[in-house]
Amino acid sequence: LLNTPIGIHQIVVYPNIDVLRETYFHFIKRLLEGNNEMVIFLPYCESAESVQRILSSFPTASNKNGNEKGNKQKNSSSIDIKRYTHNGSLVIIDSQKTFSNVEGETTTTMNHQFDKCNNSNSNSNSISHNGNENFSSLVRMALSHAKKLKKESITILADYGYIYEKKGFESLAELEKSIPLYFDSVKIKQICLYHQKDFFNGFTKQQKKEILDLHSRSILMTD
Repeated sequence: LLNTPIGIHQIVVYPNIDVLRETYFHFIKRLLEGNNEMVIFLPYCESAESVQRILSSFPTASNKNGNEKGNKQKNSSSIDIKRYTHNGSLVIIDSQKTFSNVEGETTTTMNHQFDKCNNSNSNSNSISHNGNENFSSLVRMALSHAKKLKKESITILADYGYIYEKKGFESLAELEKSIPLYFDSVKIKQICLYHQKDFFNGFTKQQKKEILDLHSRSILMTD
């Protein structure tokens, strides 16, 4: 996952919340601190507030003890959430707030938002989300803001559990179709997160194939 190149639309199937937390912590930390990227995370299995707590103090095995060495390691394994959220490098929003009107997302809509961003001269200092914007609008605002921050690229991690559970497979597939296999004109990495129980137990064989075919790369983690 850490080697995901810019421009990739990737699917990641995770087995449980503990594996997901460890995965997104190390991934987001690398993107923010090592890659100069902007990160948008849309969680579903836990709230945005819970994600912020995990990123602020991830309980790695090396820092669970209370000695001085352990405390130093704990500090080095945390992420400065206030800094990155304040300057807009890190955006964490509950997925249901973004995907509640997912039926409005189409391939034409997404491509139009990318084109608008390429010609945008927005002076916005931050990204706001009042629950009314759809996914494509959020991407457009993020692309504009990333340009201002001089970020190398944007990585979007989106958990699609809400769409599947509340709106069904057809809405889920329609959204995936709205996202290109490869982003040619914009510097984006899209990581689509699926819980193992939905992907392996909820989808038919044909549905699994359809979702996989809509991504240019796949990582399947099973327990």
